[in-house]
Amino acid sequence: MRRDHGFLIALVIIGLGLLISSRGIFAAPPSQSPAPLPSPTARVASAAELEAAQAEWIQSGHAETYDNGQGANSTCARCKSPLNWEPDVQAAQAALDCGACKRVPGAPRPDLEQGVLVPESEWRNITCDICHEPVGDSYLTSLAFWNNELQQYEAVPDVTALCARCHEGRHGFEVVEEQEISLAHAGWECTACHGVHGAPSKCTDCHDPTQGAGSSDHLQHPQVNCTACHDRGELTIWLDANPASRHYATYVPVRLAHALRSWPSHNLQLKVRCVRCHHPQDDQQGPVAQNTSCSACHPDGAVLFWCTKLPRNADPTAADLKREPEE
Repeated sequence: MRRDHGFLIALVIIGLGLLISSRGIFAAPPSQSPAPLPSPTARVASAAELEAAQAEWIQSGHAETYDNGQGANSTCARCKSPLNWEPDVQAAQAALDCGACKRVPGAPRPDLEQGVLVPESEWRNITCDICHEPVGDSYLTSLAFWNNELQQYEAVPDVTALCARCHEGRHGFEVVEEQEISLAHAGWECTACHGVHGAPSKCTDCHDPTQGAGSSDHLQHPQVNCTACHDRGELTIWLDANPASRHYATYVPVRLAHALRSWPSHNLQLKVRCVRCHHPQDDQQGPVAQNTSCSACHPDGAVLFWCTKLPRNADPTAADLKREPEE
């Protein structure tokens, strides 16, 4: 009887152990971070989505990119019309070398060897299938970049990486590099400001220049591009005199790609350094704003205190060109 009694007790203990274990009391604790869900598969854009995207795209500068390239526009096509790009010809590499275009200042740029002129009628521009894989009569909504050299699509992690395919480096006006170090919009993707499909954008889409601490200064600078004042990269500023430029008759930063041209800075900050325009730059260059007078800022006459916009100099005949410390 005692043996049977002991055997029954042992069975009860084992049974309780199994029951407790099944309730999870001795089970491993659940993970604090649930496993990530699998990424949703790419889908095909609907007819309505495709129509809306194309309507926005047609407004953008990407829809009309024809450039005669001075006889070698098949090299410009690398970004401006990828399906027209010929990566195997000698001119394609020469186009990336500044020495290939070395010439007497003011003289016409020489034609690149093996350069090909693509007529406007055959120019493809930048089409949907450069950034989205085609499926039937539509395209995948996921991003990809068509590499015409490899004749295949390449995956991109995000929209900024896609834009960087053309908007980085000297020929891309270093837009991506500027954005990466910008204090004003640090970490933002390109589409935080620019339309997803290239619709034009401007600073005043988000910022009202008539409101806030700088509103009076903004009113005094109606011909000044926002980035001319808020540029952090110390780009040269000029008055755009080209009637064909969208920045015509405004003060705007300038950048060098194939030629000097107006290009709003993407390396921005809230702080403004008025001396960049309203003070001589160096011994050779005078103030950018040639026609500025005291009355432009002080219409009611003289003031009793030193102008807070310019650093005070012990020697009023000498320009204090030392850069102000970052805030």
